[in-house]
Amino acid sequence: MVFDRAPMPERLGVRYLAGDVEDLGQVHGALAGADAVIHLAGIHTHGIAANEKTFRVNAMGTFNVHEAAWRLGIRRVVTMSSEAVLGWAPGSWEREHVPAYLPLDEDHPVGAQDAYGLSKVACEAIARSYSARCGMVTVVLRPPWIVSPEELDGLRDSGGVTPARFGLYHYIDSRDLAAACRAAIERPLAGSHTLFVGSEETTVAEPLCSLYPRLMPALGDKAEALTGARGPVSTGRARMLLDWTPRRSWRQER
Repeated sequence: MVFDRAPMPERLGVRYLAGDVEDLGQVHGALAGADAVIHLAGIHTHGIAANEKTFRVNAMGTFNVHEAAWRLGIRRVVTMSSEAVLGWAPGSWEREHVPAYLPLDEDHPVGAQDAYGLSKVACEAIARSYSARCGMVTVVLRPPWIVSPEELDGLRDSGGVTPARFGLYHYIDSRDLAAACRAAIERPLAGSHTLFVGSEETTVAEPLCSLYPRLMPALGDKAEALTGARGPVSTGRARMLLDWTPRRSWRQER
């Protein structure tokens, strides 16, 4: 069952229920009878809504999903966060800050610089709090730019992007992300887990070991391990815990 603000006709055996994630009663009704929840609802990036709305919808919606799941006895919730918690979302950060190390992993400090990234920091804290409160299994996925199959083809045709400013330039194919969501529901887990998922490749053709020092000289030699197509974010923890591997790359032939 899919719960969304926009009503849609049933297709491929999927039932659509119209509702608002900011309404706890509606969320509670939608989740009744569910065994697990994949929480994707919210404003999906910065700059498409007022800052206060972005934060409110994302944080309140995540609270409502976990609160309803707790009341209903649902034992697992998977929530979509974002690499934006790190503070290098394209076009949204103002103050330059240097990564503590590369490649980045889940132990790296967060440093959101926009309302969207901050809302995702709050969402992650909400998930952890429900694991602490009642033993609910919570899995938070931090994807990078999510590309459709058509966008993957576009990257392939263009030879990648040409960046003018420091950024992560990491991506994941939507089909690989769907597989990660399924694994996060099905794998035997306990407690709360926050996991980076992504292709571990960049959207640029030039290796980051040479590109990054030009874009951010303060990095020094921190990017020296990012040779070839290697991306700046490690997904090793997700690969291990979820037994999951991304399969699609814009560098592959069609």
